[in-house]
Amino acid sequence: MFRFFRQLRQSFLSENRVGRYLLYAVGEILLVVIGIVIALQIDNWNEERKVRIEEQVLLRQLKEDYTTNLEQLDSKIATRTLLIGSSRELLTYFDAPDSSNKDSVVSKLANLGLTVTYDPIESDLVATGKINIIQNRELKTLLTKWSTDVIQVQEVEAIYLNRHQYVYMPVLNKLGLGRAMDKTLLEKVKDLPTFLLTQDEFVAYDFGKSRMEPDLMAILNNPELEGIVSSSIFVNELINSESFTLRKQIVAILDLLEKQIKSEG
Repeated sequence: MFRFFRQLRQSFLSENRVGRYLLYAVGEILLVVIGIVIALQIDNWNEERKVRIEEQVLLRQLKEDYTTNLEQLDSKIATRTLLIGSSRELLTYFDAPDSSNKDSVVSKLANLGLTVTYDPIESDLVATGKINIIQNRELKTLLTKWSTDVIQVQEVEAIYLNRHQYVYMPVLNKLGLGRAMDKTLLEKVKDLPTFLLTQDEFVAYDFGKSRMEPDLMAILNNPELEGIVSSSIFVNELINSESFTLRKQIVAILDLLEKQIKSEG
């Protein structure tokens, strides 16, 4: 074809047909430009195709991560609900000591010894710029603000953990309940899979009973302990409230991911 065009150009020049030669030259330039444009379009199409394939891989990974995040969050909410229920029951014991028994009180206090922290899988989509390959704007918005919303939950958790370590446990130790609490808590933890990576390495230990353990009235007549129990309800309700909001966002993210993921079938 190029040989044909060359011969045609030479023919125009030899016949001194300048007008037709210029028209031919413009046409040849247009053909070259069209060829370049087509090549660029094909290259862009190939690049876009690669990006969309990368997007699908990313979306599937995000679906797996956020499914795990949802499972963990539900587990934390369930544990906090247990803490809230135990705290409410303890308050009824404080209000009516004669209607309670020591084993039940110690068991409920041991539940308050469980600490709960939410530690989801975090992606670095924004930092790496991978967020830009996701086409759905609503999904991008939810993923972008995810880390900030998680921090809100973790900040309130930190308040509870700090109070647990520096207020709750010292009060129990002063009362002489440390040994009884450890014994009861150990029995509870081994039955809660969320607190252990595996049961295989778990070693049970019988703490026995302390001779210095206080009687029931000494426990239920302690105003500081009563205040801690009351605070446990407030803080854990607050964390669960934030967690339910976070849960809605995870469900929304998973729903959008499901819609954006193309079936391999």
